[in-house]
Amino acid sequence: MTLPLAIAIVLGTMIIGSLVFVAVSRFSPHGGREDKTPTSVYAVTAGAMSLLIAFTLSLTFDQYLSAQQAATSEAEAVLAMSRAATYMDPKVGEPLRDQLVCYAEGVINVGWPALRAGDTKVPATLYQDLVTMDSLLSSNVAAAGPGLGLWFGADEQRLAARDETLVVAGDGVPPILWLLLIIGSLITIGSLFVYADRSKPSWGHAVVVIGPLFIASAALVVIAFFDHPYVDTPGAIQPVAMELTLEKMTQAPIGKFRIPSCPHPV
Repeated sequence: MTLPLAIAIVLGTMIIGSLVFVAVSRFSPHGGREDKTPTSVYAVTAGAMSLLIAFTLSLTFDQYLSAQQAATSEAEAVLAMSRAATYMDPKVGEPLRDQLVCYAEGVINVGWPALRAGDTKVPATLYQDLVTMDSLLSSNVAAAGPGLGLWFGADEQRLAARDETLVVAGDGVPPILWLLLIIGSLITIGSLFVYADRSKPSWGHAVVVIGPLFIASAALVVIAFFDHPYVDTPGAIQPVAMELTLEKMTQAPIGKFRIPSCPHPV
């Protein structure tokens, strides 16, 4: 969800909801219906919705943090694999480091757009990079030397991190939970209509309803944001860690070799 869309949803909900409340109040009896309706209904409904929103926010925020940590962990693993390749014979170490540069560029230029689109599969270009590296190692096991164990340890970390980023790219909040959140919010706001009183000024009605409208709409927008942490909007998770790793691999000496750049399709 983009920032302009989020602002439009919150402001639109507040304006439309306030206008509806004011319009309904024009047809309400003097004194309203508060004395004919148990006021505890609103308190119970609002309390239950607060718990449901808090639970969902916690769920999606944990998901957001997991995605952030996974992105950093994958970048660290790729850099560790590049360092492990320096302990290998140059005939296998150099091609592996070149391929790691390809992989890092692929994560940034191909993998991240796929995550933003909600794709939970490994892009074909990244998969091909992984296959190429596995083929290099399997045909040069002896030349890998002591770097082989370090490589596989870092590769396990990379694999776990990549799996986590793909899992989070999908919908974390089930549709049934979204339905409950929306219906519950409507019922909670609707409970306020018992306080509509045509003897009160319009601005007074707007003040009564605008706060709950803001809280409900803002909570749903924040949940939607945390549920899709890779969207192209301020605050979303970006491939910054992998960009730093790529910079280190292509510009800083690692061991006694300098990693050459490797063109990757964008």
